[in-house]
Amino acid sequence: MVQKTSDYFIVIAISLLLLSLAIPIGAQQQQQGYLPHVPKRDQPKKEKDSQEEEIPFYNGTYVGLDIYGLGARLFGSDFLNSEISVAVNLKNKFIPTFEAGFGTTDTWNETGIHYKSTAPFFRIGLDYNTMAKKKDKSSFLYVGARYGFSPISYDVYSLPIKDPIYGGELANPSLEDYIWGGSVPYNRLGEKATVQWFELLLGVKVQIYRQFYMGWSVRMKWKISASLSEYGNPWMVPGFGKYNSSNLGITYSLIYKIPYTK
Repeated sequence: MVQKTSDYFIVIAISLLLLSLAIPIGAQQQQQGYLPHVPKRDQPKKEKDSQEEEIPFYNGTYVGLDIYGLGARLFGSDFLNSEISVAVNLKNKFIPTFEAGFGTTDTWNETGIHYKSTAPFFRIGLDYNTMAKKKDKSSFLYVGARYGFSPISYDVYSLPIKDPIYGGELANPSLEDYIWGGSVPYNRLGEKATVQWFELLLGVKVQIYRQFYMGWSVRMKWKISASLSEYGNPWMVPGFGKYNSSNLGITYSLIYKIPYTK
């Protein structure tokens, strides 16, 4: 009985000794990172990558001044045209645009017919930014459409010719009446007309410095309707061009983006 009891004490002592050795070894392994592999729980995925952040609805307002018409006059054009535009960037994709301008001309042709007019014009439409998915707000490549109209006031009359022999003025021989003979005087002042048209355009806008951009557009214009004077058509329609069924137009603008806080 005494022998069995001593055996039990020996077994217990050996077990305690092994346990006392195992505790510091485990602690050392924990400090060094030697822990048993525990499968990690599935971590929730990020809702959205930083590059996939939603674009705000409102992205700024742009005010532009077309300088192409001003420059064309300096290089000899018979028509002076200038316009401003206001465009609102929505979702960096849709850009409602309003354009207003003023055109004037004072010229005559080789037959001595004088034409003079001054009139405002207006356009309203929508552009679509084809680069919207790139989320780049420093450059735009867009397509768009416009509805335009201009209420015109104009004068058409023939320039008189000095009589080299008897003095005085003669009627314009270019307006000779081939049926009854003689020359037909022509003098129509303050004629009125209203012209409406539709435009399709392709344009580019690029940031050049901070809030400043520049851009150009090429526009194809089709006349929709015209309310004209019975005494003569307008020679030039502000915002549309020559009085034809269609015209090709160009704008080149300096643009300022109004600062705003998101």
